[in-house]
Amino acid sequence: MGKVRFINDSKATNADAVARALVCFSDIFWIAGGRPKEGGIDSLLQYAPRVRKAYLIGEAAEMFAQTLNGHAPYEIPGTLEDAIAAAFADASRSGVAAPVVLLSPACASFDQFATSRSVETDFAPWPVSLPGLHGESVVRVAAKVKGCAR
Repeated sequence: MGKVRFINDSKATNADAVARALVCFSDIFWIAGGRPKEGGIDSLLQYAPRVRKAYLIGEAAEMFAQTLNGHAPYEIPGTLEDAIAAAFADASRSGVAAPVVLLSPACASFDQFATSRSVETDFAPWPVSLPGLHGESVVRVAAKVKGCAR
């Protein structure tokens, strides 16, 4: 099994921005949700084969679940902290070569955080503080996704 990579793309607050991240990776354990924006995530269904599982949070969770139903597995863990723990556990057990836990919300985050800066600050320490996490099993990439080699 490969190392779990944590990608903080919390600035991806709409479907177009999330698409740029989803095209960059395969074997994605995707954390999405917050306060929904107009347009939803229907346009992202073409990337569903890349998503091993989605972890849906916030006000958008039920709406995103309806969109993903039949296209990608998902769960609704409730909070970002619970979503990160569940995504890490699933990615660790997946047996894939390069699992990616991707925080790319396709939403505004204000239903759980006061500002977007709070998301960046709060997301950073959780991967390294998860039970069972060892330094050799994770690569944390804090930079937002700007593009990729694909």
